[in-house]
Amino acid sequence: MGLGSLTKFQGDFAIHGQGVRISNSKNNNGQALTGGEDAYFVACQNWLGVADGVGQWSLEGINAGWYARELLENCEKIVSDSKSVPMIKPEEVLIRSAAESQSPGSSTVLVAYFDGQVLHVANIGDSGFIVIRNGAVFKRSSAMVHEFNFPLQIERYDDPTEFIEGYKIDLDEGDVIVTATNGLFDNLYEKEIASVVSKSLQDSLKPQDIAEYLAMRAQEVGWSACARTPFADAAHAVGYVGYTGGKLDDVTVIVSLVQKRSSSNSQ
Repeated sequence: MGLGSLTKFQGDFAIHGQGVRISNSKNNNGQALTGGEDAYFVACQNWLGVADGVGQWSLEGINAGWYARELLENCEKIVSDSKSVPMIKPEEVLIRSAAESQSPGSSTVLVAYFDGQVLHVANIGDSGFIVIRNGAVFKRSSAMVHEFNFPLQIERYDDPTEFIEGYKIDLDEGDVIVTATNGLFDNLYEKEIASVVSKSLQDSLKPQDIAEYLAMRAQEVGWSACARTPFADAAHAVGYVGYTGGKLDDVTVIVSLVQKRSSSNSQ
């Protein structure tokens, strides 16, 4: 799955999005590996998505990432193959993709489309996004969970229609969209994410660099047994008062910048 770049489409703005996926497994040198249960795509430069396969399938001998990867590979194919009649509704793409997915498993999933002015999002589960404007969190998604640490998910042959939560957000030049699996949001507070993004942009870092830093920072916190984290806060709220530290998990992050369209992008 590839990296995004500036594109041409209707509306005042364009997005430049890039992503990274790292596993919670480490090699012999202690370095995080790529792969795992997460998946992501950036297609046609105005579509993106993330998914997080449910790890319990591994107990049945099934690769927990298969379904998540097929789900997003299908999404990418659907939007890439529909250029003559462009798809503009992420919920329709997700529904078609789920109907075509044959791998065993289940997954949380988020699919988003930017039309040049408005970000359209279809979400199921605890992957999510935040929109950062002027250095602060402007808009955010809400995690969809049955109960603590048990997110909504779709399984092979499910119809996602009844599970999807939709968002429509007007964006402006300079906004930053951080889309990620729960491995980011369980380990880093939103204010820290916004601070990292703002400082990184001041230092002229690219979206890929910012995504990599956020993912690696979330991994670092995930391995910690004593850090204060959003996941620990949530555990305390439901009675797990002794829980401390992060949540070790795969982490996928896409960072997208909203920029004014240039004449070369509008032709």
